Amino acid sequence: MKLSMKSAMDRMFTFVLVLYLGLFWMQSEGHAQTIVFKDVSVLTMESDEIQSGFAVVVRDGIIEWVGVAADVEVPEGASVVGEGLFLMPGLAEMHAHIPPASQGPDYVNDVLKMYVSQGITTIRGMLGEASHLELREKAARGEVVAPRIFTSGPSFNGNSAKDPEAAREMVRAQHAAGYDLLKLHPGLSVEVFDAIADEANKLGMDFSGHISHAVGLERTLASGKGTIDHLDRYMEFMAGDAAQRMDPTIIFFGYDLTPHIDSDKMTEAAQRTLESGVRIVPTNTLLENVFNPDNTIAIMQTWPGMDLMPANVKSGWINYISILRNQDNYDAELSRQFLAYRLELTKTLHDHGVEILLGADAPQIFNPPGYSAHKELELLVKAGLTPFEAITTGTINVGKYFNETDKTGKIATGFRADMILLDVNPLETIPFNGHIRGVVANGQYYDHEDFTSMTEQIRDRVNQD
Repeated sequence: MKLSMKSAMDRMFTFVLVLYLGLFWMQSEGHAQTIVFKDVSVLTMESDEIQSGFAVVVRDGIIEWVGVAADVEVPEGASVVGEGLFLMPGLAEMHAHIPPASQGPDYVNDVLKMYVSQGITTIRGMLGEASHLELREKAARGEVVAPRIFTSGPSFNGNSAKDPEAAREMVRAQHAAGYDLLKLHPGLSVEVFDAIADEANKLGMDFSGHISHAVGLERTLASGKGTIDHLDRYMEFMAGDAAQRMDPTIIFFGYDLTPHIDSDKMTEAAQRTLESGVRIVPTNTLLENVFNPDNTIAIMQTWPGMDLMPANVKSGWINYISILRNQDNYDAELSRQFLAYRLELTKTLHDHGVEILLGADAPQIFNPPGYSAHKELELLVKAGLTPFEAITTGTINVGKYFNETDKTGKIATGFRADMILLDVNPLETIPFNGHIRGVVANGQYYDHEDFTSMTEQIRDRVNQD
């Protein structure tokens, strides 16, 4: 496309920084520390079967007991909720963004509240700063309404990491500061990438995100990288020599290589990915929003959560899509084929045993926080995953990624009580975010009335602008 990789990415990252939300939802709206979900149908994630007539006891943010409701002993003073509803583990948004402190504490806190309202109980922040470290601790202490936070530090890119030694020092500094992972953006040379990977591996620190053009997929797979986000550089791998002949500045997420894709190379790419141990965060919803001609601007503005977005944010998104889709070589049918390849690749990776992680890249273009993760679930099912397999990407696989298989991603005794209460069976209804009746996040229970109040407040505020 004529819109360069750099300019297109710069536009998208800018949208994160101009985020404005009008929520007001105080911590006091959370409910009792001891909660009993009684006579509920539970998706424990131990299997794809719903356990009917169950009870779950939660105390201080930890699941204390799970079993048949007839056997439950309700602790004195506990709140009893959920009769006749469905209970499942909370979801993780593994390519999230938290606004910078420069946007003001209200804006930052409001974004976190939106995630929680949609059942997102864990986020992996992918463009962090020092203020996010403090926010992570406040969330853990229950001082703010928020998901559990893991955060990267500031971006590693062609401007911030110009040479290998500077890159190594940046890795060491972020490790010492306490960031959970390193975020890689495009523009890294091979030498700088190798230095980042080497230093991060020495320190046992995750490095994840984009793949720079100079580095490519094969070198990345051999590096020990944690996740590849956006399916970066897979299209280049499948296009072979054609990718080498093209100007890398016009290869936008691989779209321009669509006519040259050799789909037979998907199997090879998937097998190599499995052998590398890297996990994949496809963010298919982001690319669907950008490229899918059936997702017109008018339609996308009607999506859940969009009515809560302020006018200036929506106008920025509209402007971005309008410019991109009016490029001379934007083609509707080519876009459909590009997106079909992405879904086919997602399914092929999954079928080969590569662990997929749920991530929409929110808030980004027509991706309201929380809401867009459910569209990502929907696209995983469209790609061919079962609903249970799709939910696994935001639960079980997240526990594996964080090396927390004994406390994250299931409803089981001793696990974190990150949970969603629904009025539908999540294995039969994806997306299900319109059916949320309660969420447990960081030990606090929020019910449907809290969500209704929050929505009304943000809508009123947005309409005043």
